[in-house]
Amino acid sequence: MPLVTQTFNHKTLTRIAVVMAFIQFTNALEYMALTPVFAFMADGFSVPISFSGYVSGMYTLGAVLSGIIAFYMIDRLNKKQFLARNMVLLGALTFFTTLTTHFDTLLALRFCAGLVGGTTMGVGMSILINYAPANLRGKMLATVIASFSMVSIVGMPAVLFFCTHYGWHTALWLISSLCLLSLPLIVFIIPKDTVTPSVKRNQSIDTQTIFFASCTAIVQFSPMLIIPILTPLMMQYMGAQKNLLHFLFLSGGIAGYLSTKMTGVLISRLSALMLATISTLFFVASLLIPAMGYHNAVLFITLFLGASYSRLVSASSVAIQYPEDEQRASFSSLQTAMMYLITTLAFFLSSLLLPDQGITTQNLNRLLVVSALAASGFPVMVIILQKKLAKRTIQTLHP
Repeated sequence: MPLVTQTFNHKTLTRIAVVMAFIQFTNALEYMALTPVFAFMADGFSVPISFSGYVSGMYTLGAVLSGIIAFYMIDRLNKKQFLARNMVLLGALTFFTTLTTHFDTLLALRFCAGLVGGTTMGVGMSILINYAPANLRGKMLATVIASFSMVSIVGMPAVLFFCTHYGWHTALWLISSLCLLSLPLIVFIIPKDTVTPSVKRNQSIDTQTIFFASCTAIVQFSPMLIIPILTPLMMQYMGAQKNLLHFLFLSGGIAGYLSTKMTGVLISRLSALMLATISTLFFVASLLIPAMGYHNAVLFITLFLGASYSRLVSASSVAIQYPEDEQRASFSSLQTAMMYLITTLAFFLSSLLLPDQGITTQNLNRLLVVSALAASGFPVMVIILQKKLAKRTIQTLHP
């Protein structure tokens, strides 16, 4: 009988993780798709394509603000209801985007979408992690993080296909439909929060909380320096053909997905420090390919995205140990806010390190060096975080 119960619980947990992965996929696609889709939208809004930066910036601004606000308020709310309402709102906001041709209205809608999207996954992940036993939390995290890879493998190609053949309105209707499709999944599969709002304790934003909440964002800082120039980097410096770019990004997405799943399995067998060190070595190796002038775009994007996702899973497995279960939703919301904030800073720094007239070898190498140096600190950060966790455990046992 205990074996049957354990199997049932594991299957239930897996279903919850898959639903959360679908929600994360939809949430990420809604955010990421607007940048390439805006190329099809710009004429209708009578603005240049370069204004896509404003569209993305309004979303990230809303996400950062909502994440900080949610840190203080989310623990008072019913998590399951909050998640369901967020997905309905996100679907509605995406749909309303297709009903306007005023750029100011579009910016307002994207800001509101950021307010919603900035808190959705923090709440969803808190429900999943609180429900999962400690030894399976890393694996469940990897399942959800893998949805980012699926955005590259399935989501973006599908959205661009609809834009090309049926118009950008149809692509956004598709995303809106996915948001609404998640509603019955949340209602019937996602359990109620295991911690009731009445027992929540207030959590303050101190230095240590910010450090742990920023862990995953700091790890993503290095690849985010490269992401804005990924296409010209492969075409100009690694000989990639324009008509093969979709194949390269598909290969990178598959590598990221497999790396995420593999890291999730290895978390219970290897130390976080070892995984952080190995994945960082692979990441730096990927940067050496363009730095040394090798023309192998497939190897580059495979190593680059595979190592980036592995580092993200490793960092997440350490960060989730910091908050108590009753504080996980607020911590995850702050974590999301820090991710958007540091990602925005990385994009700005990437532009500052490159000349306006184009990418030169000297400036590219400077960007690659900055990215490699920033990435190299990850194993050291893991050591510091684990020491802080161990110290807190000792203080708890021997106050």
